[in-house]
Amino acid sequence: MEKLGINVYLLGLQILHFVLLLVLLRALLYKPILGFMQKRTEQIRSSMAEADKVRQQAAAERATLESQIAEERRTSQDRLRQAVARGEEAADRRLAEATAEAEQLLARARAEAEQTRAQALAGMQNDIAELALLAAGKVLGEAIDAGKHRKLVDGFLSQKLGELA
Repeated sequence: MEKLGINVYLLGLQILHFVLLLVLLRALLYKPILGFMQKRTEQIRSSMAEADKVRQQAAAERATLESQIAEERRTSQDRLRQAVARGEEAADRRLAEATAEAEQLLARARAEAEQTRAQALAGMQNDIAELALLAAGKVLGEAIDAGKHRKLVDGFLSQKLGELA
């Protein structure tokens, strides 16, 4: 190989250096870098697994909270319905009481009006009887027996006023 200009001793020495360099690089750089890369890959996997676990826990917690919120809404709506029902019942009671009171007032007013009417009719009966006696006396030109005439007029007026009542 000398003819080609290659020194075999130097070539062997360079091959030996190259192999030593490969062994050293493999021992000092390649294995630590490969170990570091495997370790980093494992950390990433565990972080991803942890993130998935946290995501699942968050989803479960969210579902729990949403169900609690829905339950609270139902409870508050039930309470609101009950309060509205109680309010309506109270309003109905007040309305019934007011209606009963109005009916009592109306009945009292009717009774008072009937009593006033009866008193007015009784007063009018006496006045009409007196006027009838006076008119009959003037027409006949003589005095009529007041007691007998009074009985006739009272009977007639009682009958006619009774029909009006």
